[in-house]
Amino acid sequence: MTVEAYAKVNLTLAVYGKRPDGYHALRSIVQPIALADTLEIEPTDDGLVSSDTGYGENDLIVRAARALVSRSRAAGTSRLPCTPGCRVRVTKRIPAGGGLGGGSADAAAALNALNALWRLGKSPEELADIGAAVGSDVPALVLAQHYRRPVLMEGRGEKVSVLRRLRFPMRGLPLVLANPGVHSSTPEVFAHCTPRVSDATGAAFSPREGGDALRLFNDLQEAAIALHPEIDATLEALRSLGARETMMSGSGATVFGFVETDSEAERLVKALQARGFSAWCSRML
Repeated sequence: MTVEAYAKVNLTLAVYGKRPDGYHALRSIVQPIALADTLEIEPTDDGLVSSDTGYGENDLIVRAARALVSRSRAAGTSRLPCTPGCRVRVTKRIPAGGGLGGGSADAAAALNALNALWRLGKSPEELADIGAAVGSDVPALVLAQHYRRPVLMEGRGEKVSVLRRLRFPMRGLPLVLANPGVHSSTPEVFAHCTPRVSDATGAAFSPREGGDALRLFNDLQEAAIALHPEIDATLEALRSLGARETMMSGSGATVFGFVETDSEAERLVKALQARGFSAWCSRML
């Protein structure tokens, strides 16, 4: 089975104080985009799970597959093969550590695909719950990839719900992604971020579906720019070339901006690459 593992951008990202488990409480709207890794999944009956990414036991694909097997056995799923296994080959297109959820997207795609291959019959919501044990972005990406809709992510990422009538984003809207080539450490960015004390302006990031247009923001952006000024330079380059609603995704370092047409997106990508940035065309799913 061959499946696409779609990346994401965070259209909103509010950061609150630390939870008892050490994670920051979050509230974020996660939007799937067309940029994707490709997973070729071959089921096996030897009980072994592997991928060719080189991450070994830390591979989120491997962890997701094992979590699916473990949860299914605990639930007494009779349709699970006796010794379920798989081999996964990955064609990478999502930049690693760029704030686009590359590893989590691969894990989410693996959960959706193996659920079908092993005929487990689990709902996307059940798979999202299993994904919460794999990574904070995995539950939102399970739903975002399945429904091709924006997802509201809360808690540390384990609480997710599909947004079906949000006025923004528009499906199919072109966007340009750019990366300055710096490594933005997620723990380091969170450590330098000043959390919100309370949800004083909740309407800005608890969207009324079908209501006012969404305001984009990212509470991590200021901290990431303080650590890596190159991110701000990338945002300025996007703005100067005509992109709108420019913002950083996740903890960075990738930034994005919207344009009206595919030809305009291609023009911006060429201009950004000429300035030394990594850049890609994509679109909202």
